[in-house]
Amino acid sequence: MVSETVSSDQKDSNILSCSESTDFNVGHNSKSIFDLVRNGAVSDIESLVEKLGPESLCSRDEWGYTPAHWAALDGNVEVMRYLVERAAPVDLSCLGTQGPRPIHWACRKGHTAVVQVLLQAGVAVNAADFKGLTPLMTACMFGRSAAAAFLLGMGALNHLADINGDTALHWASYKGHPELIRLLMYSGVDLQKADNFGSSPLHLACLSGNVACVKLLCEKSKIELEPKDKNGKTPLVLAKSHRHDDIVQVLTGEQKRRARWMPAISELWSLLFGGAGNSKGPLLLFMGSVFLWGYPMYIIKCIPITWNVLRGSHYCFIYWNMLMWLSWVVANRRDPGYIQQNSDNYIRAIKHIPYYDKWKRRDFVLSRLCHSCRCLRPLRAKHCRICNRCVAYFDHHCPFIYNCVGVKNRMWFFLFVMSVAINCSFTIYFACYCMAVDGFGVLYLLGLIEALIFCCFGWILTCTSVLHACMNLTTNEMFNYKRYPYLRDKKGKYLNPFSRGPLLNLLEFFVCTPSGNGDQEFLIDDSA
Repeated sequence: MVSETVSSDQKDSNILSCSESTDFNVGHNSKSIFDLVRNGAVSDIESLVEKLGPESLCSRDEWGYTPAHWAALDGNVEVMRYLVERAAPVDLSCLGTQGPRPIHWACRKGHTAVVQVLLQAGVAVNAADFKGLTPLMTACMFGRSAAAAFLLGMGALNHLADINGDTALHWASYKGHPELIRLLMYSGVDLQKADNFGSSPLHLACLSGNVACVKLLCEKSKIELEPKDKNGKTPLVLAKSHRHDDIVQVLTGEQKRRARWMPAISELWSLLFGGAGNSKGPLLLFMGSVFLWGYPMYIIKCIPITWNVLRGSHYCFIYWNMLMWLSWVVANRRDPGYIQQNSDNYIRAIKHIPYYDKWKRRDFVLSRLCHSCRCLRPLRAKHCRICNRCVAYFDHHCPFIYNCVGVKNRMWFFLFVMSVAINCSFTIYFACYCMAVDGFGVLYLLGLIEALIFCCFGWILTCTSVLHACMNLTTNEMFNYKRYPYLRDKKGKYLNPFSRGPLLNLLEFFVCTPSGNGDQEFLIDDSA
């Protein structure tokens, strides 16, 4: 599918071979069953069936389509229910080269209610046409987010491929639907899988010319930027050949960023607050620095020189060390606030998707569905790709505690970083005192430099945690507030609806743990 020589017209003809025009001639002088199905009057269909017999519901028109095909294309739920009740065939392929079933036509037009009726009638959620296209692929091809979310919730497999090796993600990338790419990403799809032409989703996003899709694929994952297809072409080469200058700029910028030996300030900050990697490097660095360097130096060098004169400081230092390790253990081992998987609210929300067209909050509810955890995320919750779980009041994934920071362990994380900052401050004080008494030494200098680095990090994290607590915002919300509609007013400006003043915000952070169950608010009807 992704060969550069394949034209867009050829690709589009791969899904339906018939015209979408509502005016067509079925070759009969009088009204046929197909005319009545398209008119949508169930009573007229019943009258004709009484005259011609139930076998008329099994007939095909001159293009090889059944009445169920046209009911699915028009999105007529009542007609489709009537066909199911009369045991009419609702899962037959047409007689063309593509062979779409009625469920494919319903997904093409985004008629989720019809899809629901067909699935309830026993149609397979992964039913494929003659070219291997599943309903999920069809929905992703035509940008039907609600239909795709419904299919994923009903068990559609996101890794299936058509005869060309293209998955639902390939089609969403080629057709330029970033919202569907995000949906598939959070359902656990393979972002680098190549099709039979050797093309990855990034190749197809570059062909489509949709810069939002390219940015999403580059920034949200560590995918390879220069994979070659079977023609030896990389995504950058395809973008240049099709004169997608904005995409060329994005790809070259991302390549330069990854090639830098010195990470940018924003990346250093993401290291502190947990980058998009499942690495124990920061934790091992911290543990090694403390147990292999810090504590031996304290016992061998510091205590003999300063214990008698700075005994009170040593007692405080030992106390804060005990508190540091206690808070680290709790923050590391405690559930940060994982949302229940396979929740009943998720199932209810999936069943309500066919009726979202009547809801003003449709897009908002769809954005809260997590198909990896199969849950309905409450407000302010987020799916952590490292833990692969949704976390209530998600703050960040911290590599130094090797756990997420959420509503249930955020206070212990704060105590940990504050203890680190205070202990490092004591270490600087002890090192300076030892150098004043014992003279300058390389070991003292190295210990001082190490303590300064960890002290800066510790106080930065402590101060930012206090700031976020005073504002009643998480780190994730602080840095990504533009992504969340609930942090903007009607004019699109920043607005924090959760802040009740610094004192009450601090009280909520340290004392009153907010409820993590806000699922029910997403299932409120417009009339409420």
